[in-house]
Amino acid sequence: MHKAEQENCIIHPRASSVKQAEGETLEDQEKLGRILASSNNWKVVAVFGWIHSGRKTEREDMEEVIAYIKKSEVKISHYITKGIDRFTRLGGTEYMRFKSELEKLGMQVWDTEGIIQQKRNYLSDLVDDVYDWAYYSPSESAEMARAQDAKDDGRRIITRLVRAEIKLVQAGYLTRRPTDGYILEDVYFDDGKKKKIGKPDPIRVKYFIDMFNLRARGNLSDKDIVSSINASGYKSKIMKRYGKERGLKKLIGHIGGKSLTVKQLQRIIQKPIYAGVICEKWTKNLPVKAQFDGLISVETFNLANRGKVYIKENEDGTLRILRDYEKFASTKPKRLRNNPDYRYRFFPCFICRKWMLGSASRSKSGKHPPRYHCGNLPARKHDYYSIPKEEYEGAIKKYVGALKFTDVMITGFETVLNDVYRTREKEIVTQSSMISHNVGNLKAQQASALDTLTVTQSPVVRKKLEEQIDELERQIQEAECQRNEIEVTEKDIKAFVKYVKFVMEHPSEILIDTDDMQAQQTLFGLVFEKLPTYQEILNGTPKLSLAFKLSEEWDKSKSQLVTRSVSGSNRLMGLKPGYLHRCFKWNKL
Repeated sequence: MHKAEQENCIIHPRASSVKQAEGETLEDQEKLGRILASSNNWKVVAVFGWIHSGRKTEREDMEEVIAYIKKSEVKISHYITKGIDRFTRLGGTEYMRFKSELEKLGMQVWDTEGIIQQKRNYLSDLVDDVYDWAYYSPSESAEMARAQDAKDDGRRIITRLVRAEIKLVQAGYLTRRPTDGYILEDVYFDDGKKKKIGKPDPIRVKYFIDMFNLRARGNLSDKDIVSSINASGYKSKIMKRYGKERGLKKLIGHIGGKSLTVKQLQRIIQKPIYAGVICEKWTKNLPVKAQFDGLISVETFNLANRGKVYIKENEDGTLRILRDYEKFASTKPKRLRNNPDYRYRFFPCFICRKWMLGSASRSKSGKHPPRYHCGNLPARKHDYYSIPKEEYEGAIKKYVGALKFTDVMITGFETVLNDVYRTREKEIVTQSSMISHNVGNLKAQQASALDTLTVTQSPVVRKKLEEQIDELERQIQEAECQRNEIEVTEKDIKAFVKYVKFVMEHPSEILIDTDDMQAQQTLFGLVFEKLPTYQEILNGTPKLSLAFKLSEEWDKSKSQLVTRSVSGSNRLMGLKPGYLHRCFKWNKL
């Protein structure tokens, strides 16, 4: 009796992730497949174990199986999978598509759960011809239902997992890889549940704090800040880079270890997480206070971003993030035109209390004398008058020149100054130490590269080493230059203290000698309780803040100034004598 030829089969185990494969291993699925093959006397010619999601239409694992079947020198008749949910999780339509592709190659699909039954002709007992509609699997409906259940089950699992993660994020916890500068820390609650919060990375946190502090001070450009941070030894975090081989992760290299750039600095500065605020799509792009402290305060974050991103704390304790905050009228004073020819326009008109205007209109003589003026405009409905620029600015400078800090202010300021300066000195010493440590590491790398160069004969390797040594030398020089710039000497301290004392004795130096009109207006706002008019300055009657007083020389010359103020009032060109008299009567002057 002729023995039937043994048929061939392949087994296709699949897991969605490495973690899932640890529970229901690929080996377990293969074992079940071999039991089915043995019971039917099939020969297993190949096993395709893959880590791959069953929710994807493009399946590398299925492509490999089909390619193997097409190229096989022996006939393969059977395809074995553990179950329909291991075959696909895209529902009945995709299940039938994959199954049809295999059947076109002459394969029969089997599952170890026994759901799939093979097609047969249901009219074979009556006729020999096969009608397409009479040739089908009796388990087709059950297969479709099981495939749909697999799809729904996968969706339920993912929905349940992601829903829990979203709730945690909206409550201020972390669920994914932390932002650079943080590490994850597990926190256990009374109910035994574990949640994750951010904790400062003890090795890298110093770089991010320095980025925000240096930018918040506002006296360095982004390029200078980047140079300072890099000189301290900053390199982007080194992370493992993985590829995939049959769906399994495989380490193929590393990424990171790069110096900071200006664009990277600007991206880092705008991340609210560093201020302890979570804002992402899972929070509906609304700010949520994190369940852990930020690396820097909200105030420092706002100063560092300079209005680009602004975290606003509402009265009810909620947060709000504003973009391009300087565009909001309530956050910034009315814009001044930076015209250095009329830098004291922000002093108000004595009649309408609006800022003065400045121009050099043509006079009858054909000249263009510069003047401050106001009136005869739709928004300034009073008679026009003007004051020569020389007299206007001269009176302001003379008054400001007589200002002095009060004795109490000087004493308190010196105490605060000493504390602030020593704090800053400590920061500089710390940064200098970090740079020195970085220089030491770079020199050690350079020495190692030089040792390797001396024993290497390969021209290609020698060229690479020379390039590496040159790059290390460049980094060393930049770091040493940065260290020399920030180191504080005793001479620097004495010069700084001397300058501060001079400024304290002559506050007019900081009020008059500044190029930024907005900054100048702010400084004048600190001197006066309310910005005075030109006439109040002439009369010597502005209301000063508690920190300032007038010098004794001003009191002696006050009578002369009052006399000039009367004549100066008469020089308010354009005002009719009767109108000017009414203004005096109404105490407008």
